[in-house]
Amino acid sequence: MESAIITAVAAIGGSLVGAMGSFFGSLLNQRYHDRRDLLASKIARLESLYSDFITEAARLLVDALEHNNAEPKNLVPAYALLSRIRLNSSPQVLGAAETVLETIVGIYPQPNLAPEEIHVGNISGEEQLKTFSEICRRELESVQRHF
Repeated sequence: MESAIITAVAAIGGSLVGAMGSFFGSLLNQRYHDRRDLLASKIARLESLYSDFITEAARLLVDALEHNNAEPKNLVPAYALLSRIRLNSSPQVLGAAETVLETIVGIYPQPNLAPEEIHVGNISGEEQLKTFSEICRRELESVQRHF
């Protein structure tokens, strides 16, 4: 009778160990997938935010080159994007975005450029946009590496 009890206890113990192993394996696997999905979502949001800022800043840059007066209502979307960057991004990205907007606002009072001059690429704020893009790319790569 004693050997039957030992066999039964061993069988139950083995089943419990197997079940626990399966449970913890599934738990770890789910955690990995959840973390990966969260990271992919964060990267997509940041890419969209940076893309929207670049698009709006480029539009404002051309407007600043063609006009001498900044219409406050035209600047609102860019400053709204800047505030979203402030919430979601590193200080380096934020600093680059602020520099882009400061440059654009500083271009408004300067003499207007003719369309031919703009087409040739005589744009003073273009370098800040390029710098902003490069800093954003490095941040996105950094976020991917932390996974």
